[in-house]
Amino acid sequence: MASTLKFFRLLPFGLLLGAAAWLRFWAAPLSAGPDVPQFWGFAELFRLHGLDFYRYACGQSDLLAHQGWGFVYPPVWLLILGGVYLLVPNAQASLFEVDIAWRWAEKTPIIAADLVIGILIYRFVPGALWRKLLFSALWLLNPAVWYQSAVFGQFDAIATALMLGSFLLIEKGHDRWGFAVAALAVMTKQHTFIPLAFMFLAFSRNMGRRQLVTGLAIFTGVIIALSIPFIATGNLVDYGRQILFGANSPGYQEPLPYAFSGTGAVLTWLHDDFGWNTLPWLRASIPVLVVALIGAGTLIYRRRIAPLPAMLIGIFLFFSLFYRINYQYLIVYMPLALLAASRTRFVMEKVVSLAAVIYPIGWLWMFGTTLWFEFHHPVADWVAPLLNKIGLSRWWAIPDSTYALYAGVLMGIFIWYVTGALTRWRQKEHTI
Repeated sequence: MASTLKFFRLLPFGLLLGAAAWLRFWAAPLSAGPDVPQFWGFAELFRLHGLDFYRYACGQSDLLAHQGWGFVYPPVWLLILGGVYLLVPNAQASLFEVDIAWRWAEKTPIIAADLVIGILIYRFVPGALWRKLLFSALWLLNPAVWYQSAVFGQFDAIATALMLGSFLLIEKGHDRWGFAVAALAVMTKQHTFIPLAFMFLAFSRNMGRRQLVTGLAIFTGVIIALSIPFIATGNLVDYGRQILFGANSPGYQEPLPYAFSGTGAVLTWLHDDFGWNTLPWLRASIPVLVVALIGAGTLIYRRRIAPLPAMLIGIFLFFSLFYRINYQYLIVYMPLALLAASRTRFVMEKVVSLAAVIYPIGWLWMFGTTLWFEFHHPVADWVAPLLNKIGLSRWWAIPDSTYALYAGVLMGIFIWYVTGALTRWRQKEHTI
């Protein structure tokens, strides 16, 4: 009897998870963003050069679809690419053509991480079944999440799953495992370091010194262990340059439809439309960000801000003030915001957290989403009329000022949350 009741309790979520998986695996072989063929080129370079890979990671190889576009990530995603490449060794990808086999291989680990996040949200949202279903659906059926994992093919969901897992492990008392998983998240995408550092800071108030030192030693040890194989062959300079200094220097964010930093988008628009020289302001965004993070970290520690809102404060400041934020970066905070919304007793915190998750969806109705179903051969041109029924095939011209305004409003949501979390929505625990 108990097993039957458990089955019927899990059945709605099973249907939700199944629908989310179907939507992702339906789109995966039919579409490919520009990163998908680029990642094939990096996987091929990894096959050819092995642990010397970072010596050739600056993006100048003829194997790459986009010249000058380097591999600026730590090695976890590279190792995953190397593994899936072995499964489809005959697949090919170029600027205008991507084999179906490579689309499957490259996107499947991302989709798997994406679905795991949905399971974790369902498991750790407190309260009634309908609340668990609602908050997990806001991730699993979120068009922005679907687009990144199944269409565009960027791997932020993997870093996000690791970051979320780290938080939940430490929260449940498995701090050593939590610090190790946190290191894996950072070694997947570097910008997860900011929310994780704020998480460590918030958790440290309830940790003994020995416990904290041990955790940080594990965190550092995992990073070193993953780095040593790639620098032992004499690639220390190349490795460090790519993962620490591989990003573009502060500059105007062109094209504006892809700019999601409120600071970067607005300053670029002022330059493009009014001729203002805002480049010095863009350069100043780095020291402003550093000061803001130090100030927020100090307040988090002194005011005993809970770890979950502390992580959101860190990532929201980074996204607001850093000069270059891509659309896929927004995936990182969404599970954290959903958990925060499900746990907080403050109505306005719930509203702002959910706004941060829902608002980015609108961009898909501004941008030509069907482009990535038609750009790379073999094309799926039958998809465009299908998606056009829900307005995803954009045919009108949207001025850059609209995109700048869109990014500015998103920044306003982020700053609203940061201000509220540091001043009014204060509670010691977001309990499960």
